[in-house]
Amino acid sequence: MAKPQYNNKKLIESIKRRCSIPTSQLTYTDEDFILLANDELQGEVVPLIMSTREEYFVEYIDVISDSTGIIPIPSQAVGAKLRSVAQVQNADNLTLINLPLINLDVIAGIGVEGLSSSSGFYIQNNSICLYPNLSMSGLLIRLYYYKRTLMLAEPSMYGQITSINVATSTIVLNNLPTSWVVGDKINAISQDPNFKLTMEEATITVLSSPSVVLSSVIGLNVGDYISLMGYSSIPQIPVEAHAYLAQLTAAKALEGLGDREGMKAALEKANSLKDSLLIMTSSRVDGSPKKIVSPNGGVKRASSLRGRGF
Repeated sequence: MAKPQYNNKKLIESIKRRCSIPTSQLTYTDEDFILLANDELQGEVVPLIMSTREEYFVEYIDVISDSTGIIPIPSQAVGAKLRSVAQVQNADNLTLINLPLINLDVIAGIGVEGLSSSSGFYIQNNSICLYPNLSMSGLLIRLYYYKRTLMLAEPSMYGQITSINVATSTIVLNNLPTSWVVGDKINAISQDPNFKLTMEEATITVLSSPSVVLSSVIGLNVGDYISLMGYSSIPQIPVEAHAYLAQLTAAKALEGLGDREGMKAALEKANSLKDSLLIMTSSRVDGSPKKIVSPNGGVKRASSLRGRGF
């Protein structure tokens, strides 16, 4: 039996089935469907999955602070928000100190006295500011954040790897987009759920259809999908959410066609799929109860904070 395939071409086919749009229609192109799906992915599906608080999309980055104690929130963070902030004391043993969030009114008003360095942090604009600002240089700070999913690429703008020559850093694709040029940066997505990035960035050095020479092929596998950097050939959400995404997009397409009755029916089906999706994603480990641990309360000296990372 053939291995199930997941990609944006399959997504578009699902959208068309759900709104019964004929292939010959001229209102929507494949690019239009992808643009609509992108809106629904970022505006509806990702927030819904995040609302389950089951750590979907959570990544982290380690940053060494400078003397200002000001650290930008990662540009890929959904809503420019963080999941948690910790100081790494021992990277080998994963010893972390969870840093508490201090209300900006406290900082701007009366302040907090008698605190050692890295006792906490406050948020200002799109950065965190370690507090108090005493000898902050050289601290290793771990920022947990919800990583934004990549934008969807329309089918003509990605290719799937059919072979890899490690010695020459050459890959062969089943489709080589005609708009790609030497110097373009690409990323790669696994064809298998949960569609992780297998390569975050590489540069095209030679193009000779259907072959592409890259600056590196480390991490790539036959079957991976290659797109321009920042784009994905597959929605980076659980497989079970793909139908919900397609249904929402179908409803939006029907609205654009002026089919109010069809849109209403499509939204009713989307609500049913939404309920099912929440059932499947709201508890990622059914057999192991969560351990309840009191969070670090208030603002304390860094030496008294003993929270462990997750």
